[in-house]
Amino acid sequence: MKVSLIIINLMFSFTLYAQKWEALSQEQQHTLNQFKSEWPELPQAQKQQLIAGADHWHQLDNKQKKIALMRLNRWKAMSPAERKNIRQRYQRFKNLNPRQKARLWRLHQRFKKLSPEQRQKLRKRFENLTPQQKKRLRKRAEKRNKANG
Repeated sequence: MKVSLIIINLMFSFTLYAQKWEALSQEQQHTLNQFKSEWPELPQAQKQQLIAGADHWHQLDNKQKKIALMRLNRWKAMSPAERKNIRQRYQRFKNLNPRQKARLWRLHQRFKKLSPEQRQKLRKRFENLTPQQKKRLRKRAEKRNKANG
């Protein structure tokens, strides 16, 4: 048992920490082909991320791949400012404590269950608030989050 775990670990480590392009599997090379010319100059951490991403990609079924490609195309269509905003929001979410994340997730799920008309109505209601009203609403939410987290 111990020997098999060591072998699996070594196999995983070899792929994950492969320094040379030739050390990648054919599947990985095919997926990462656009990086072939710059592979030797890429930082090790970036190589590891790319390899992990390629491996994850190969585990997806066709439906999941289609969804991922749609999301990627939406991402590419965004302006740099929009991408920056999303990265910042994601970072804020990551910094929340588990209880706050769970609460936010539940609220998101409730929002998704609303009909498109109800969601639009709620968005419109928020958009029509004055900056002061939005600020008060955010402060109340922050206060509630601190009390709950």
